[in-house]
Amino acid sequence: MKVETIEATKHKRMTKDPHGFFVIFLDQDRSEIVVEFYESVIKDEKSKKKVGTGKLGLVVCGTNAEALCHTISREDLVTRFDHASYLGRELQKAEVALRHGLKYEQDNEVVMRKS
Repeated sequence: MKVETIEATKHKRMTKDPHGFFVIFLDQDRSEIVVEFYESVIKDEKSKKKVGTGKLGLVVCGTNAEALCHTISREDLVTRFDHASYLGRELQKAEVALRHGLKYEQDNEVVMRKS
């Protein structure tokens, strides 16, 4: 039986998760990763125009990317597989930065210092 092999590619366009979005940062004073979940963009029902950028719905804190992912999943905060994959990557980067005293900024590379 022949198995197909395909080349991995990135999506050219991001599809927003209708459930909401996340802001991830490090709290250096508490030595933990902070994940803020914001509910979807708020729209006026009559005009369908955006009237707000979403409201803070939940804050999840921890030091372990896997535990943060499990909590986010258990709380049903993600509805799209691509969004869950993105969060996993970002949380792993945040954990590496936290463990090694590196700078973390969401959507950017973590730069390892040369010894």
